[in-house]
Amino acid sequence: MALTISQLRAFTAIAEHGSIRAASRALGIAQSGITQQLQNLESMLGATLFTRTNRGIALTALGQRLLQRAGAILGECERAEQEVQQLRGDYAGEVTFGMTTEPLIDAFAPVLMEFRARFERVAVHLRTGTSRMMISWIREGRLDFAVALVSKYTDTADLSVTPLYPSDPVVVCRRGHPKAGATSIADLVDCTWVATPSPNLTDDPQVNRLNHLFESHGLPPPKVIATVEGLYETLHLVGATDCLSLESSIVVKRGPFASTLTSIDVRERAVEQNVCLLQRAAIPVTPAAQELATMIASYMRTVRAR
Repeated sequence: MALTISQLRAFTAIAEHGSIRAASRALGIAQSGITQQLQNLESMLGATLFTRTNRGIALTALGQRLLQRAGAILGECERAEQEVQQLRGDYAGEVTFGMTTEPLIDAFAPVLMEFRARFERVAVHLRTGTSRMMISWIREGRLDFAVALVSKYTDTADLSVTPLYPSDPVVVCRRGHPKAGATSIADLVDCTWVATPSPNLTDDPQVNRLNHLFESHGLPPPKVIATVEGLYETLHLVGATDCLSLESSIVVKRGPFASTLTSIDVRERAVEQNVCLLQRAAIPVTPAAQELATMIASYMRTVRAR
């Protein structure tokens, strides 16, 4: 006996909604049917997937692992259905993709408008975060593709990587910062920093461009007061305090924080990274996802060439 898509859908719905009753409502299936699917799945696996607590039900350790697999499997099933539909000329469904700072500010708004004009029945879902998060989500099947930073240290062995343009990292501070006129990273050793986890998945995740910048010039480690995943949160902290951050130069030129932030023109440069289009190498994306990825890459190359 093999597990079925129906069993995985029932199991995932229970995990997401917190109860069999809620899963029944979400799927439009009788509670008895949901219970039977779960019992069959647990019997086939020989494992308990949920435990009862004072707050309801909770996933066991095995259940948590299966949930990761189930999400990837169900995602691929949905993509397969959408792919066949789109290959027949009926463009509908959903594209889920990720973007880091530079491509988000550079290209998302204009490309989205053009894409929606051409494919109005395709829903677009954007996820933002760090390059490390994007790479993980692609591998888990949560993203069709991502546009993110890649360095020579980044583990991309199982990914298709298309370089688009070099990143331009600068030291970012609030306007009026007392160190705004500094010319060397050595002038900033007493400052506090907000850091971003590294996209390098092969080494210690705390080792990032900022640490490398200080270490490579014989300086003590930067004084990092917080490690932040989100761009908005990072730039808000920098704009509201004397903290510094290493970010793309575009955040001081365009976007919601451009009027409150500026860059410190130090002569030292961070490790080179490229903005790249990332996809899983072994599994093609749907035609709609490929259209959007191609439009983003084309637009960004055109903008950077001006």
